[in-house]
Amino acid sequence: MNDRSPPFTPISSQLPRSAGEMLETGLLNQWYLVCRSSDVGDKPLHLKRLNQDIALWRDASGKLNAVEDFCPHRGARMSKGRVLPEGLACIYHGLTVDGDGVVVAVPPVHSCPMVGKKAIAAYPVREAAGAVFLYFSNGTTSEVPELELPEPLVSGEWSGFLHAAEWDCHYTLPMENRLDPMHAPFLHAVSFTLGYGVKQSVLQLHETPTGFVIERDNQRGVNIDRTEVIYKPGSNFWIWTDIPYPKQAGGNFFRILSHITPIDREHTYFWVFRWQKSSGWRRDMWRFLYKNRLEKRHLDVLNQDQDIMEDIPANVRERETLIQSDVGIARMRRMMQKEAEAQIQSMQARGG
Repeated sequence: MNDRSPPFTPISSQLPRSAGEMLETGLLNQWYLVCRSSDVGDKPLHLKRLNQDIALWRDASGKLNAVEDFCPHRGARMSKGRVLPEGLACIYHGLTVDGDGVVVAVPPVHSCPMVGKKAIAAYPVREAAGAVFLYFSNGTTSEVPELELPEPLVSGEWSGFLHAAEWDCHYTLPMENRLDPMHAPFLHAVSFTLGYGVKQSVLQLHETPTGFVIERDNQRGVNIDRTEVIYKPGSNFWIWTDIPYPKQAGGNFFRILSHITPIDREHTYFWVFRWQKSSGWRRDMWRFLYKNRLEKRHLDVLNQDQDIMEDIPANVRERETLIQSDVGIARMRRMMQKEAEAQIQSMQARGG
């Protein structure tokens, strides 16, 4: 991991003013997966995440830096600039900032008073599990909590693959889809694993110290039967589900681990780790089968989800009717609403 934690100054004009507004673009005070590590090469990369424009680049040592994608001189995108030993230089007039958002050079003029001043927001960055994570703050504290990853992503006993793509829908739709196991035997009825089992269950919800668990009452080891939500305030959300393989496919299971990263109010950076605990020849076989057969089936399932999510109207909550199998969705909404309200209150208390 990259241990650098530059001070964060949020862009005040982009900070939400209400809990509802915050939930539109994503909870703050969290680490979000924003791209694959392989997406960042030798040129700056522009990202939009949580409705914020970000410039991401690697310095000569390979260390990642992330700042607001805005030149403090005339507003050009810093991501269109050049990577120099001292930082990222704007292509328009050469103004250069370092990874903390501090201006280190203004070539057009001598002794420019901008030099040495922090002029744009900087984001703490971590790299892990083949992905890049950024911390998004609400500005009420300068402390940055350490990124906490689920055990499979840091353990050598597990191995797997990261899938990521942009979806044209609000981030809450695919997030809640992850908490809706009853859609699987219908929408994914012809899939390799998800079509097995019955099409009617009672969903049971159990609170845990870090979140909650939902389970189907009649599907243990058959289909999607258990999903857990883990929330560590100040760090991040994780949703994980174990998918059992049928006996005729060799048994065992793989684990889906994800959160969802908002791009803006209408687009989502959907990502998911598919991980399995295995070793030796079994690990080699799992990785070979995944890349040669299972990945396509995985993508077919995700394409079915994406097709549905992108056609659900933006105002769906005004007309939807939740049923018993939506107990996990209802619980997640309450959890996120509570956190958004707490963050807004802390911002208001600070005068934000």
